[in-house]
Amino acid sequence: MSQRTEFFEDRGVAVLPSYTRTGKALPTASNRLAQLVQHLGPVCETSVDSQQIAAALEAHGYNDRMVLERYGYANVFELAETLFRTVPRKHTPAKHRVYKLSNTLRELSHGLFYAMPGLFYPAIFAWVGAQEATLGLILSAILGWSWSQGMIRLAYVLMGRGFVPEARLLLRTMMLVGLGLAALIPPIIQGSLALVALVVLQMAYHMASGILLLYKRELWLLAATSPAVLSGMLFLLAPGVLGAAATTMVMMVSVLLGFVAALITVRAKTTHSPWKVLQRGDWLDTLPLMLYGLLSAIFVFLNPFWHWITNTPIASGLAVVPLVLSMGGLEWQLRVFLERMSLLLASTNDLGVFARNVNRIFLSVLASYGLLLLALSLLALAFFNLQDSQAQIFLVANFLLGLGFFVAFTLTSMNRTLRVLLGMMLALTVYVAAFGLSQQGLLPLNESLSYLLGSGVFTIYLLLVALPVLRELRNYQ
Repeated sequence: MSQRTEFFEDRGVAVLPSYTRTGKALPTASNRLAQLVQHLGPVCETSVDSQQIAAALEAHGYNDRMVLERYGYANVFELAETLFRTVPRKHTPAKHRVYKLSNTLRELSHGLFYAMPGLFYPAIFAWVGAQEATLGLILSAILGWSWSQGMIRLAYVLMGRGFVPEARLLLRTMMLVGLGLAALIPPIIQGSLALVALVVLQMAYHMASGILLLYKRELWLLAATSPAVLSGMLFLLAPGVLGAAATTMVMMVSVLLGFVAALITVRAKTTHSPWKVLQRGDWLDTLPLMLYGLLSAIFVFLNPFWHWITNTPIASGLAVVPLVLSMGGLEWQLRVFLERMSLLLASTNDLGVFARNVNRIFLSVLASYGLLLLALSLLALAFFNLQDSQAQIFLVANFLLGLGFFVAFTLTSMNRTLRVLLGMMLALTVYVAAFGLSQQGLLPLNESLSYLLGSGVFTIYLLLVALPVLRELRNYQ
């Protein structure tokens, strides 16, 4: 008998087996509870509040219905409270985590992968035509962000419950469905056959890169996309060497290689159908994240979309490059924040000490990310020679938007997606209203200043929302 089972018996929690006709013991609610404590022991022993245990339960896929059926408690929080009261604390002095440069470099590389499609666009525009290609690529990018967000989220839910092969099957299925959805975009906008291929391949890149990064296959993605990167850079430096058509073909083959690599990654034999494992609540919980990805992409692509409508040069669109490149740094600093919070929780059981330090830690990592984004923005200002005042305003706006995204990523990791959505919708409303009034001569603003105003509202709103949320212990495991 395990020590934790004995511990429950000593406190009056009966652990009595039931038996089948063959004499084999069946798990009772108490047996299952002892097994759960065995599984979540480190979390229970080091938690300073029952909300931490509740967060760990939810992260492992437990919901109120499952808790009631398996353990006899009305909801997750009642079960967490029982575990907190019965399992003894084991606070240990905080130890500095081993610094792994490889983890940081891997996370920083993600920004390069997110920005990589930007190298594809010059050749594609030259081959298909800028006006037609711009709208198709914007729409497929918006769909790609949203769809990839949803499928990765559902895969995490399955993996958290121990259905690892089923998560791979789900990803493989949703990849193929995503390609079909992307293929519907060109006919809607009356695009050419060439545009169909480009839109589908951009969607394929979004999904494949998300899966390969999820399974830490950065080297695979790098190997697959290297031909596209090299040909794209060659086209920028010497367009006549390969030409637009040949360069685009190389890129298409490169994206296909990445897609095949993702398909290989998610190969698995399953014993359960992921569609039967997932519950209705899992799908409903995924919809806000997909909507967040959709609204985020819409906000980022507002500038290119406006230039598509007005058929004007899109040079100011280069102002978004630092923001996209910084996404790897965002992941890095968010991990640093969670690690520092873990060290704080391991070193104290005083809620006052926790409350005094949490905002300081968060603002310090936000400042670190801000410095990285500022450095990238200054490099872009010099490298792209962004002398146009409108492009410079977009650069500042995207800096503010990046800070807002950092706060948004933090809140979504704490299951506060609805609050993030409210912030995004508020920012979009402010932008549209300000731009509309400026077009009528009622406000002394233009497109870039309206975008700056919307970005500022987004960041300020989320900061005001986040600071009290960060003090809630249930957000940390």
